[in-house]
Amino acid sequence: MAKGQKLALLQNWLKTVVTTPGYLSQKLGQARHMHGLDETEVVSDQGKASVYARLNVYASGYLLRLLDCMYADYAISKKFMGDEVFDSFAKAYLLYHPSTSFTLYDLGKAFPTFLAKTMPPAQEESDPAFEEFMAIPIALARLERARQEAMRAPGTEDKPQLGHEISVQDILFNTLRVSTPGCLQLLELDFPMVKFFTSVYRDEEYELPSPQKTFTAVSRKNYKVTMYDITESQHMLLTLIQTGDTLYDAINTTASFCKIPASTLMADVYLWLPKFQTNGLIYFQ
Repeated sequence: MAKGQKLALLQNWLKTVVTTPGYLSQKLGQARHMHGLDETEVVSDQGKASVYARLNVYASGYLLRLLDCMYADYAISKKFMGDEVFDSFAKAYLLYHPSTSFTLYDLGKAFPTFLAKTMPPAQEESDPAFEEFMAIPIALARLERARQEAMRAPGTEDKPQLGHEISVQDILFNTLRVSTPGCLQLLELDFPMVKFFTSVYRDEEYELPSPQKTFTAVSRKNYKVTMYDITESQHMLLTLIQTGDTLYDAINTTASFCKIPASTLMADVYLWLPKFQTNGLIYFQ
């Protein structure tokens, strides 16, 4: 076996031990079954500490490292939920979604979905206000993940600026080529989260947001993440451009779906485009 293959096998064995639920004996049995290695073949038994003590130290350190990554990616969620509650969800998430990527950036990707799946089901006698409160962390985590992706994906920093003023004719005759940057994240949330996120981040007093279907755009401009609540028609227009539609086609499709006269929407888009560009939501080719 090549040195690189052996190293990968050892790493996978250790990862299995750390992430398998249950007692240490169950973890070791699963690792032995999956990788064909006994613990004595992986962990040195020299010195005063036993193989099992060494594995316990390694497993504890590995879990703490992963938790640190979750703390960094979901700092605002942790602040809102509290350390104890966040830790319980984060540890459960790591057990059911062990790291499978070469980069820890992917580690917390499914955390918002995990929160949604583990949310207690609604009961007839339950308090609606409590159910709403339980749903807020899901929306907050989705917004935080979108911010993480916006920070890392390609932005508009190296895109050329439009050399002339936008005109209605540019839109009408489909001569204006509009694209969205890779960092643009478009969200449909159950709560308005931008103001709430900012208040929690700044340790300001806040009121819990009330349920309301909200559309949010997260992007980056000049290496700074931007977050804005947008309308449903703006959300759909940007989504269509993001999937490759021309601006003219996106306007017509959005107008039809939202039951808005195309001429009215075209006039609105003429006013939206400079603001979209300023906030890093689009760029012109």
